[in-house]
Amino acid sequence: MNTPGYAVIDVETTGIQPGFHHRIAEIAIVHVDPSGAVTDSWDTLVNPGRDLGPQWIHGIRAADVRRAPVFGEVAGEIAARLAGRVVVAHNWAFDAMHLRAEYQRLGHEVPLHRDAGLCTMRATGVAIPWTRRSLVECCAAAGLPERDWHTAAADAAAAADLLRFLLAAAPDVVRLSEEQLRTAAWRWPDLGDHRGRAVQRTPSGTTRPHFLARLVDRIPRAERPETDAYLAMLDRALLDRHLSDTEADGLLDLAHDLGLHKAEVVEVHHSYLTALAQAAWDDGVVTPDEHADLVSVTGLLDLDEDAVDVALRAALDEPMTPTSVSVGGLHLAPGDTVVLTGTMRRGRREITADAVAVGLRMTTNVSRRTTVVVAADPDSLSGKAERARELGVPVVTEDAFLSLLDSVRHG
Repeated sequence: MNTPGYAVIDVETTGIQPGFHHRIAEIAIVHVDPSGAVTDSWDTLVNPGRDLGPQWIHGIRAADVRRAPVFGEVAGEIAARLAGRVVVAHNWAFDAMHLRAEYQRLGHEVPLHRDAGLCTMRATGVAIPWTRRSLVECCAAAGLPERDWHTAAADAAAAADLLRFLLAAAPDVVRLSEEQLRTAAWRWPDLGDHRGRAVQRTPSGTTRPHFLARLVDRIPRAERPETDAYLAMLDRALLDRHLSDTEADGLLDLAHDLGLHKAEVVEVHHSYLTALAQAAWDDGVVTPDEHADLVSVTGLLDLDEDAVDVALRAALDEPMTPTSVSVGGLHLAPGDTVVLTGTMRRGRREITADAVAVGLRMTTNVSRRTTVVVAADPDSLSGKAERARELGVPVVTEDAFLSLLDSVRHG
């Protein structure tokens, strides 16, 4: 029998155990020929339909996976890339467990069990007994170059390099078993069109264009448009002084629905900043913190650097403009109800204890009585965050909430 090629896999997940509803959030597959040469690679983010878990480990942003396919949309692509090949991974048991669970959710039993694949972690442990188990340590022990880690694409490429090293330096430890060959020959079910849509991470350091840049310029109308709905959404989006991609997309969609052209939206943004400046002047003095807040909002709205000075002068010259929409940041008081979602950098137990100590009510379900939902990632796909958006409950960042706790504590 001819030796088949290899499919080297890496997955990034929302957590360790599929039994706890953890899902694949990114997958990469690298094709390697029998000699160890890389012949193809493919990777995509996967929308897990839930929060992303320990984001400080895998670095995946909810803003990116919102636009990614769900597993069912790429299941055929993955199957086509595994078919006829020996499956390989560093810590194969982990990747196999999650792949098996994803296919089971789609109603397919696949033979990706513990002994079906080649594990470079176990093989390297035999070839280089003194090395530690991690992919980083195994690659270093094999003399392979440094690279970025903890993206599926980078880790799969590193595991492919490690496989090539083992094929050349210690072929006996990667000799294929009958079970691995049987798995490679297994006929995958027809999962439809396998050319699934792939979405990659936004490269580190890349700044997404401000949503104003995506607004279509239109010919100004003679009548003045109704802007209160936009102003209300804008204030809700800026409660935590952070504009998530979800909020930016919502503002963009609303501006289009209202028929606002770019100049009108910019005018509303200036009006909003002026209203904040009027509130700052309310006691006759603008404190350094209030000025810093105005500067922060100016940046979030992509206004010119002199917009703060213009707004402060206008606020002195103009009376408070009557509007059905109030503006201002988020404030919490004892008795307010808070819900947490996602894996926080600070422990949930500690955050909950601090919140309860200042009189806040911590619950697990989002309702119309919820004051705020605190998300590890403000673009979170968790059920709690989605429910909050449906009900118009603010979704704020962990950092913003911790600052609010300090305000309540010292207020």
